[in-house]
Amino acid sequence: MKSLKLASGLTLTFLFALVYALVFVISVWFLPFAWWSLLIMIGFTLGIVLMQYGISPYIIQWVYQIDWIPYEQYKRQYPHLAETLEKVVDVNNIDMPRLGIIHDMNPNAFTFGHTKNNARVVLTDGILNFLNEEEQKAVLAHELGHVIHSDFILMTIVFAIPMIFLTIARWAYYSSLFRRIGRDEEGGYMVLVMIAIAILSFICYYIGYFLSLVISRIREYYADEHAAEVLENPNALSTGLVKIAYGLISSQNKSIEERNKSKVRAIKGLGIFDPNSASMFAVESMGKSGGYSKEAIQAAAAWDLYNPWAKYYQLHSSHPLPARRIQRLNKQCEQYGLQPEIDFSDAKELKRKQAGRSMMGEFLTDLLFKSLPTLILTGFILFSIIWLFDIVGFYSLPIVSSLGLSQMVFLWAVCFYLIAFGFIARTLFRYRSGFKPYEVVDLLTKVKASPIRCIPAVIEGKIIGKGVPGYYISDDLYFQDDTGILYVDYRFGLSIVDFFWAIRRASQMVGQNVRIIGWYRRGPMPYIQVKELQTMGKTYKNHTKGLSYVWAVLAFLIGIGIFLLWFFVFL
Repeated sequence: MKSLKLASGLTLTFLFALVYALVFVISVWFLPFAWWSLLIMIGFTLGIVLMQYGISPYIIQWVYQIDWIPYEQYKRQYPHLAETLEKVVDVNNIDMPRLGIIHDMNPNAFTFGHTKNNARVVLTDGILNFLNEEEQKAVLAHELGHVIHSDFILMTIVFAIPMIFLTIARWAYYSSLFRRIGRDEEGGYMVLVMIAIAILSFICYYIGYFLSLVISRIREYYADEHAAEVLENPNALSTGLVKIAYGLISSQNKSIEERNKSKVRAIKGLGIFDPNSASMFAVESMGKSGGYSKEAIQAAAAWDLYNPWAKYYQLHSSHPLPARRIQRLNKQCEQYGLQPEIDFSDAKELKRKQAGRSMMGEFLTDLLFKSLPTLILTGFILFSIIWLFDIVGFYSLPIVSSLGLSQMVFLWAVCFYLIAFGFIARTLFRYRSGFKPYEVVDLLTKVKASPIRCIPAVIEGKIIGKGVPGYYISDDLYFQDDTGILYVDYRFGLSIVDFFWAIRRASQMVGQNVRIIGWYRRGPMPYIQVKELQTMGKTYKNHTKGLSYVWAVLAFLIGIGIFLLWFFVFL
């Protein structure tokens, strides 16, 4: 825990050092008449941050459907949670948090407030139903860790610092625009100074933003350590994370043997063994207690550990990936003389059996298709700049020099045709056909899945909650079958359509048995993007794939327009 405190402190100190350094640079070159405007803008930014800090708890209470429960009633209903609450409150000498339940089966928990003495802690019905008592206590202790560590205040300060950088960047940029009006030599010098400050500030903004995410991830590890300390058992939070993050929650209505039919099939897909011919030594996905076995969990976690997309998302995320959190919790087990219940020692071999030694080829292919239209456009822009510099006489390149304006206009028409084909290729790559029936555990063990590389799937089960539990206008859903739970992405792509779906249909879907045809993808969390959602007597279609072709049509139209310009003007 001391190392995490030190890491948080050093990172926060570096953020403040960035602010100080930037202000120092500006103070050397600042314009006397504009200095006051910068102070006003920074003051306004900090005022907005303070206002958000002040009113956000009340906004959360308003937009989320939270059932607030008096402590005495909470203690009667959940005595095991009350025990953890009292322990943390007494040891840390804080006021009892306000306690709430969101009646949604999406397993989630969060805390919010202003200080450690007016915190609110909220759990969902999913936490109380899918997790055992020890896991529930661990989740609660994790949220209380954020409370006693004053993360409300700390993270407000941390994320305010990049906003100051952004404010300075905008001030410098607009100051340079106004300064260009002047024609004197001093005015031109100050324009260059303002542009330099703007660029430096934008760089500091991005550095500060990513450092803020680093601090946020450290605070999550810190809260995990608190949960392990309170329970004196890091394994409770580890097994809880497996259920919450990976959705590996088995149905209690089927026998272990019945469930293993699908679980073993999922492991078979990794190439470890064929359950039809290796029954003597086949390792079941379900343990004797009905919980998932080591192989099933490691197959689900292998994505976090070895898929290059995991590193990308980790860099941009405020939370560590679940497998990384479990690894740190496993190290804590030594302090309490415990053996880790979640072991990733075979995860690399599971990944190798399914995806080979390296997944960098798949990752680069994904990036290529994801960025294909942008790469084509960027390439033509760079070529046009090279051509322009050649025309004005900076240099002379044989091939480029032979091109006139007519040829360049024609090439730009070709460019937009290529961009259109790029959009089509990207859509076909992202939205593949060949839908096959799967169960959730089958999908969770697919290490090669990514946000770009999908698995066309058909799943059947029940909608158990909303994507954001308790949020009235949440447009996404949560799905459960006999093998686990999965996030359902129903976003249409148009905000107004998503809004009306959320207020008219999303709540009605909860509790219904459904058949979903869609594309399974993997990001920070597994999810399925809907193509069709079928209920009793109704089918809801999502046209996200069709809408993605609009960009191709637009590029074709622009290409046709440029071609007609070339035809009528230059021929």
